[in-house]
Amino acid sequence: MLVSLEIKNFLLIKKISINFIDGFNAFTGETGAGKSIIIEGLKLALGGKNQTTLNLKDNEISTIKAIFEINDLIKKNLIEQKIDIDDDYLIVEREINAKQKSKLFINGEIRPLSFIKNILKNTIEFQENYEQQELFDNKYFLEFIDNIGAINKDNLDLKFKNFKHLKNIYLAHLDNEKNIKEKLEILKIKNNKIKVLNPIKNEYEELINKRNLYKNIKKYSEVSKEIKNLISNFDSNDYLNLIEKNLKKLEDIDNEYYQISQKYSSLTLDLNELINELENKFDSEDYDEINFDEIDENIYQYQQLSKFFEIEPENLFSIKDKILNEIESLENFDREKEILFNKYTIDLKNYKEEALKVSNLRKIESKKISENINKQLPIVNIEQGEIIFNFSEKDEKDFNSHGYDELDVLFRTNKNSEFSSIKKVASGGELSRLLLIIKSLSANNDNNLTLIFDEVDSGLSGKIASNVSEKIHNISKKNQVIAITHSPQVASKAHKHWKIEKVIKNDEMISQIVELNDESRVNEIASLISGAKITDTAKKVASDLLQN
Repeated sequence: MLVSLEIKNFLLIKKISINFIDGFNAFTGETGAGKSIIIEGLKLALGGKNQTTLNLKDNEISTIKAIFEINDLIKKNLIEQKIDIDDDYLIVEREINAKQKSKLFINGEIRPLSFIKNILKNTIEFQENYEQQELFDNKYFLEFIDNIGAINKDNLDLKFKNFKHLKNIYLAHLDNEKNIKEKLEILKIKNNKIKVLNPIKNEYEELINKRNLYKNIKKYSEVSKEIKNLISNFDSNDYLNLIEKNLKKLEDIDNEYYQISQKYSSLTLDLNELINELENKFDSEDYDEINFDEIDENIYQYQQLSKFFEIEPENLFSIKDKILNEIESLENFDREKEILFNKYTIDLKNYKEEALKVSNLRKIESKKISENINKQLPIVNIEQGEIIFNFSEKDEKDFNSHGYDELDVLFRTNKNSEFSSIKKVASGGELSRLLLIIKSLSANNDNNLTLIFDEVDSGLSGKIASNVSEKIHNISKKNQVIAITHSPQVASKAHKHWKIEKVIKNDEMISQIVELNDESRVNEIASLISGAKITDTAKKVASDLLQN
């Protein structure tokens, strides 16, 4: 809610201070007295463009300060803008100097103009002739229908999030398809290379050992042959047996030779075993049959692959399985794509089913709402006005949490005319009154809004003006209304009433504002009825209006 507005050095206003109430606040006064200046000043405070050159002296500053009571929605917006909440009030101040440069302060700190627009979004609305931009926005009407029809979109929102989440995953999967296929080709090349060698754990080390052995193979071969010759020429049995027989003889002569004889027997046994082992060893090895060129070739392949894979040769075996696993994983891409697509289409189907339910409810409610609006159009002097809501289905890319409905709002002011967009066929006054009907319908749903009407009753009188006043009064039951009006019927419905007038002070024409009491209010409304010359009849009518 707008609590107060203070304006200094702005056009005709030297200084005014207004304290608003929750309910209906009305401003009246002669044309040119400065009523619209107040609205223009408030717009500036709320981040609007300064479209008027201010005639300020070098040391003068124009200031507009607005104070708002912080409600839940403003609090939410403040948190989103990361602005500390130290009080129950939001103080917004706009300063403009003689060079037309401006600053915006929010709670005493300089902020960009966009900040205040974000903070007060969905909390304050200006309803002025030729400025009913929201009426040109079909999204506004869609939300309006949902609010009036009390259409619950919680399930739709949930199913949209599920569908959108899986769709994003699926599309991301598709985006990677080219990269994945390229990666797969590279892996297959790597796999083919490593398949040729088929590295085995410890194989490289063994090949190196064999090659090192080859370097000394000639010397090794000569020594081994010499040993073989010695063994073959060594008649161990005769020689050793002869010694053993003689030791036995000594043993018979002296028992002390018994242990020596036993040791000798053991030695001869070990010697025979060693000779047999050597014979077997030399007999089994034939270095003439070893293909050392093949060994070198294998080592070379290991070393080349190690450079290709940037890994040590002895570790090549470890990446073999890794490559195969990666290939298998990537080859599952199409299967995963199919799984994701199936999940995505299921969630899309669920979303569309829920969106269809919402759409059907909207069509039912929109028909009721359009009929209601059309009944009220003559009441606000749009005698042959008619509004219709046409629905179509959006493209999938435009689906959102509100459903797939594409709403086309059409209007005509003459029964014999073709339906067209509101912007094309409705005048500024008709737009204002159409919006007044819409706001009156949504009055029970809208809460804590500040609605500002600037001469919405322009050109209306009698019963039509009374109807407009009733609608504004109805809106003010749950929302704050600020209205600039020339209508006595509208002014009489206000809970608080100010008069704006021009006066001359110090040889200068300025605007001033006066809060009216019960008596002065009767006179002001009477002047709206009869003009400058207030008659007793006009006063009587004014009193009757105020009492009703």
